[in-house]
Amino acid sequence: ARMRTRGASGTPARARRARDGAFLTSDAARRLDEDLTAGRACEARSLEALMRAAGRAAATATLDAFGGTDFVVLCGPGNNGGDGLALAREVATRRRDARVSVWYPKGAGTNELYGELVRECRETANVEFVDEDAVLGMMRERATSAAATPRCFVDALFGFSFKGAVRAPFVNVLNALVALTNGDARETFTVSLDIPSGWDVDAGAPDDGDIFVPDLLVSLTAPKQCCATLDDPARGEPRPRVKRMAQTHVVAGTFLTDALCEKYGLEQIPLRFDSDREYVPLDLWRR
Repeated sequence: ARMRTRGASGTPARARRARDGAFLTSDAARRLDEDLTAGRACEARSLEALMRAAGRAAATATLDAFGGTDFVVLCGPGNNGGDGLALAREVATRRRDARVSVWYPKGAGTNELYGELVRECRETANVEFVDEDAVLGMMRERATSAAATPRCFVDALFGFSFKGAVRAPFVNVLNALVALTNGDARETFTVSLDIPSGWDVDAGAPDDGDIFVPDLLVSLTAPKQCCATLDDPARGEPRPRVKRMAQTHVVAGTFLTDALCEKYGLEQIPLRFDSDREYVPLDLWRR
């Protein structure tokens, strides 16, 4: 299940290289979401429509890269987790032979949209909801068994509104994910939706200790400001895994109009609302 970067049509796509104006701060990302739902400089879309479209596009990118695996989708409490639920159902529907495990420890609560996404996942035959022990067990299996089934872990824990430290019930799983991706696990792949969980959305990865670096980062609508730090010379020589992630990055979601691109300085993002692709590669390595 070697990772390959392709467009939605299945043909290889050449990555455009990002420049300084391609990144959204957390505040700009919030305002852009408000514009999309309010219909400012674009056709209005509901949060549900945006979430389903984001999940669909991210599922396409994930399947194109790691289609021959089972999947474990780690869903957080906010809209990033909702995107993960939408992705889980899309992946399971398109890959009926794949086992899709969903970890959603906070649950939907009283949120009707999240509740509907959970219901749809539960009604999909090859989707199962699992607990923390099961997820940690699957991660331990990755580190100890060379014959384990290829598996892709999808990080949909925290999006652009994340601030502060990671807390229970997510800390153990995220720590295990960090250890997994800094170890020598075989036939194991990782995808992050929008930002790698544990990173500061604007400042980037933590400065000390091991960090979570996915094999594939799928930015939704546009890369966030943390991505501008990947090749910052002030941070010293980057880890090889960081450079590889930057160069295999894709941006997904056909939400942008020309007017929105002009408003937020995103003219170089190659996707528009009428694009025939759901995602395109965007090389974040600018040195």
